[in-house]
Amino acid sequence: MGAENRSSRADGRKVKIHVSHLRKNFDSLEVLRDISNDIYEGEVVVIIGPSGSGKSTFLRCLNRLEEITDGEVIIDGVDITDKKADINHVRERIGMVFQHFNLFNNMNVISNLMLAPVELKKADKNQAREEAMKMLERVGLADKAEAYPSQLSGGQKQRVAIARALCMKPDIMLFDEPTSALDPEMVGEVLQVMKQLAAEGMTMVIVTHEMGFAREVSDRVIFMDGGYIVEEGTPKEVILNPKEPRTIDFLNKVL
Repeated sequence: MGAENRSSRADGRKVKIHVSHLRKNFDSLEVLRDISNDIYEGEVVVIIGPSGSGKSTFLRCLNRLEEITDGEVIIDGVDITDKKADINHVRERIGMVFQHFNLFNNMNVISNLMLAPVELKKADKNQAREEAMKMLERVGLADKAEAYPSQLSGGQKQRVAIARALCMKPDIMLFDEPTSALDPEMVGEVLQVMKQLAAEGMTMVIVTHEMGFAREVSDRVIFMDGGYIVEEGTPKEVILNPKEPRTIDFLNKVL
């Protein structure tokens, strides 16, 4: 049954990502143990938890960067766990931003942004360049179009990575610890761009250690530990008034 048949929640927002009984093993190591969740259109979901809790693996299963051991993941009604699913077509609608930017160092910024639209979507080069410039403006880096990644700060590289993802016109953005490789003074500039995206109604799933950001921007916080979802709710419920002992213990260490 596709996500659209599960209808939507009371406010009419439809399910963008439906996860049911998701499991992921690396050989005998069970990293995700029976995860079920729905993420709605326009929702900002932040995933927190200790290292090794399965957060990044969960995120990578949402666009099948990790092969799924069991269960189903349905994106906009398409079951990506179905071997017949056109995963590349689904991925065109899902932007992914990694911890370590993953920019092509031998290409300047504008070429990094134009690559996927031209190669994958067969976009016209002039049109792709125009769109890339718009996205660079959006993240405050229009003046860096001709620069190479080696000439940029960590914060600038991550903003370029976000702009690059946006060039594919995604309707879901996945962020895997986007600020954890940055010097503290650069974190703010990246979070600012993400706040702007959230304000514009982008569906976002974010793995992060930035608790202030989670409190301020997320609609929902999921706390994971040991491959399970231990607790979830509004930022107020999970971060300020956690109920589960494991959540309380984790937050006592990081807040």
